Amino acid sequence: MPGPPSASVGQPPRTADDSLIVHGWQVLFGMGKADPSKGLRVAIKPPPPGQPHGSNTSGLAVGCAISIVLMTLFTGTRLFLRATNRNLVWGMDDWAILLATLTAMSIPCMYCYKIVNAGAGKHVYDVTYWELANHQVTAIPAFALFYVAVALIKISIVLFYMRLAAFASRGWMIAHRTMIAFLTICALISLFITVFYCDPPITGDIREVGRRNVKPKCFNLVTLIIAFNAWHILSDCVLLVVPFMMLWQVQMKKTTKLKVCIAGIFGFGNVGLALARTIVQATAKQSGFDLTCTFQEPPLPFPTANLTSTMRLTLT
Repeated sequence: MPGPPSASVGQPPRTADDSLIVHGWQVLFGMGKADPSKGLRVAIKPPPPGQPHGSNTSGLAVGCAISIVLMTLFTGTRLFLRATNRNLVWGMDDWAILLATLTAMSIPCMYCYKIVNAGAGKHVYDVTYWELANHQVTAIPAFALFYVAVALIKISIVLFYMRLAAFASRGWMIAHRTMIAFLTICALISLFITVFYCDPPITGDIREVGRRNVKPKCFNLVTLIIAFNAWHILSDCVLLVVPFMMLWQVQMKKTTKLKVCIAGIFGFGNVGLALARTIVQATAKQSGFDLTCTFQEPPLPFPTANLTSTMRLTLT
């Protein structure tokens, strides 16, 4: 097991650092007066001796690897076609999808860090206090970058629509710019709220909460998830409707229009994933404190959204 000596969660602290970590979580849970020397008490209990503990670590690692491969494949195909096909011109939508992919790739990379140093995928009783503290380091950045990457992917799609509607009505151009402004504002608000959703802010080091010995006042996490996913799903629905309304007004071969619209239908998969994700997170009832095993953001929406954008490009 990597890292310095550290007791398992639920056991008495082994070092002074363990005690500080335990006290930090106790303060965060409103139990600041509890004795940290007794350890962090959790409702999740390990199975009886001889019974398998179970772990999601392998599945999480495979999911991260698949996510990175798919994002690289789809974005690489898009950029390769831009570079080799003289009929395709590099544009702002390509820069946006490139930035979105780089942002999205940072999230599975964070999960790789969690797998190695934070016990990601394991039940809380199988991780140490040191690993539990490391889990918190990337939790907030990953949550924030998720919505930034989603916004960038959608902005790339809107920019591509603007290419197709370059000679369309002035109203469509205004609608596209309004959508870009809306996505940008939503991403910035999501980023700001995610970083400062607690007062005083949680820096990512749970030890700092223990040193302050003051419970932060935080927004309800489920409410934030529902609010963030609301603009995510709403913008997806708008982007699905636009091709069917706009493309028939553009001077383009009917076969090409039909292909682009068919590719746009793949976006329904992303809407479904976002909706399912919102329902699961809003209705999930956590049995005790099993943070490292249960609170994992699925990385699959990134290649799903990128697939839609890439297919629209390759079919035109």
